[in-house]
Amino acid sequence: MTPLAIEIYKSLRRTIQSQHSITYKALAELVSKKHPTHQRSSSFHAALSELTAACRENGVPCIAAVVWSASTNRPSEGYYKAAHPRAKTDESKQSAWEREHAAVVSNAAKFPSAL
Repeated sequence: MTPLAIEIYKSLRRTIQSQHSITYKALAELVSKKHPTHQRSSSFHAALSELTAACRENGVPCIAAVVWSASTNRPSEGYYKAAHPRAKTDESKQSAWEREHAAVVSNAAKFPSAL
């Protein structure tokens, strides 16, 4: 994984221990201490997609499910494309995301130190 994706993973592992969600902006600010980025940058969203793929490859819930937009309280469309590509309707996207989010929260202590 890229250094940005690794830092995002580390930050999300720490985050889910104390809270169940974080906005794109807050996450970008957290990781920017080591890897300057912006919540709307393509490299930031590419790293989140990379992290999603790594979670799938390692058989753990998609930790990026805890990240969402403050304006919608839902992940961006990029999340659904990477994490739930077969979900096409708004209802199926919402349902898939809610299941994934619950799996991340309930398995927070079980995420490996590295993917």
